[in-house]
Formats: sequence, structure tokens, C-alpha cells
Amino acid sequence: MNNENKKENQQSESPPEQTWALRVATVSGIPIRLHFTFLLIVVWLAIADTDSGMSSISVVLAMLGLFLCVALHELGHSLTAQRFGYKVRDITLYPIGGIASIEGSPTPRHELFIALAGPLVNVVIAGALAATLALTGQFPTSAEQMVSLGKNPLIFLLQANITLAVFNMIPAFPMDGGRVLRALLGLRLGKLQATRIAASVGQFVAILMGLWGFGLFGNKMNLGLVIIALFVFFGAGQEAQAEVARDAVDDSPVSAAMIREFQTLTVGDTLKQASDVLLDTFQQDFPVLHGSEVVGVLSRAQLLRALAQEGETAFVAGAMTREVLFAHPNDPLEEFMLRPDGVQRAPVLVQDDAGNLVGMLTLENLMEFLTLRQIARAREGH
Repeated sequence: MNNENKKENQQSESPPEQTWALRVATVSGIPIRLHFTFLLIVVWLAIADTDSGMSSISVVLAMLGLFLCVALHELGHSLTAQRFGYKVRDITLYPIGGIASIEGSPTPRHELFIALAGPLVNVVIAGALAATLALTGQFPTSAEQMVSLGKNPLIFLLQANITLAVFNMIPAFPMDGGRVLRALLGLRLGKLQATRIAASVGQFVAILMGLWGFGLFGNKMNLGLVIIALFVFFGAGQEAQAEVARDAVDDSPVSAAMIREFQTLTVGDTLKQASDVLLDTFQQDFPVLHGSEVVGVLSRAQLLRALAQEGETAFVAGAMTREVLFAHPNDPLEEFMLRPDGVQRAPVLVQDDAGNLVGMLTLENLMEFLTLRQIARAREGH
């Protein structure tokens, strides 16, 4: 499935902006965002290397270089994914690394290349830095020079890229090495079974990382490693659950899970009229129409907030959201299942070929559909 093929009636095309992340660049249509916590690493390094004699300009250069290397690592994943036809929503850079949000579910073969692309970028950068340092007579000659920023940002970046390449290849799903493991297993076992095995391995490795981080093996305590271990442990569990959900969908269309009976509002309705409809139904979100055209969605939370601020005589049009994601009944359900601008934010509205509103896909009924499918599959397995 090529996730770049957009439906003409989808009004929400651009990825939602993140509150705590600043867009710093766009490459190949992919927004690159810097999470505010990334600045914490600058402060930490400045404090940690105060006694090393490193100048402020060296800190700045080292951090800009690190920022660029992490961004290039994620671009390696993202551009490879794009080459295989997958849409990349954005890249967000955090203190412990970056996350490329790739839509869709890559095949094992595609995932193998996508996962390897990031560390490969760091290998290439490390090679270029090593050659530069050797040609200029600055190549580190002792272990001491390799474990400290010192006065040379290039040595720090060489160490950082080696660390990024090696550390990311640890088979701790959902890290790159874990994704490589899943891809290789998936070629023979299928993606669901491969995900379960890779997630179990990832959580086991995360436990070992956490124990090491706490210094229980006689080593020095490393709280940063403990934090990474927590991310890996819970990330592996979430990825496994997400794959179970994808497998339950099994190429089902949107029409299989959508609500067919629902209430709508009009732009001319007052909040009082909307609250009466809310009380008469179990519905939490209401499509808002102007004639026969859908112009927005009013959620229960938006309605209650507007009632408190504006009063019952205010109009629905002033409280609704105008960012609406549309789907066709025959669209793959998986395409809308995990999208942050879809059911996780607001209902997906379903229109037929004539543009008529024929259904709604909400998080609640999607979860009910997945639960029923999983129960049915479990019974079939017996």
C-alpha cells in the first residue's frame, strides 16, 4: 500500500503541530522538529565538562553537530521509507535520540532496509570524521581522548556516531537492532509472531540495561541508561499491542467498523440545542453540517467548554473544530487506525462516492471492533 496516495476529500493533509516541539527544518517534505527537552542535554554537557577546559564555542559546535547527526540518522530511516512508498509524518528529536513517524506497516523486507539505514548513516559519518581527523593529525591516540569532549568537537562527534551506530543495533525492540531482528524473523514467521518474539527479547534486554544502569553488576550507576531502558521496555509492549491490533484488522475496510446511525448538528444550532441532542444520545462527537456539506465536528468536551464560556445562546459554529479527516467506506481501516490526526483526536467521517455522510469512525467503536475480532480469532484458534 502506498500511503502517499491521498483521497481528494481529505481536508486534514498536514501533520498536527506538536506543542512541545519546534519545527527547525523540512527535508523531502518531512518536518523535522526539536523537542524542548533536547536543550537539557546541552545544559548537562555544559555542567559535566566544566572542568575539562572546553570552551563555550566547543560546546555549541559539538551540540550542533550532534543535532545534525541524530537528524541525519532519522533521515536515513525516513528517506528509505519514502523510497519504498511509505509516508513519513515527521521527525522529532529528543535528548535520547530521534523518532521518525512512518505511517503504514512496512513489509519485513522493507523494514529491514529502513531499520539498517539509520545506523549506516552514522557509520558513514564516523568514517568521514575519522578520515578528517587522521589527515589533519588530530586522530585520538588514547582511550582518554575518546571518552571526553576535550577541546575538539570532532572527536566527540566521532565517538557519538560510533555510539549511535553500535547502540542502536542492540537487538532491543523497538530500537533499530530490534527492528532488524523482527524483520529477519518476519521473513519466515510472519509479522505478528515476529513482533511478539522481538518484543519479548527487547523487554529482556531492557531489564538487563536497567539493572546495569542501576550499577547492580558492579559497574558505575548510569541513570541515563535506566531512562532508555524504560523507554525500550514500554515501547516494546506498545509495539506488540499495536501489531496485534493491525493483525486483527486484517485488511478490513472502514465500513466494517464505522457507526452507521448517528446524530448531526447544523451551523445554525445553538449550544442549548446541541446539549439537548447530547443528553438524548450516547454519542460523544457530532458532525456539523451546512446544508448537506460537512464543515466541522463538535465534541462533548468542546460543547461543555463553550457552554461554560459562551452560554447556551452561542452557536455551534463557534465551538466546533474545522479540521476534519474524511474516509471512504472501502478505504483500508488500518490506514486510519493509528493516525494521530484521526480517531485518536476526533472521529473520522465516512463519505460515499457522492459525498454523502454515511458513517463515523470513533476510537470507542474501533476498540470494540478490534476486541470482537480478537475474540473471534481466539475462538477460531481453539
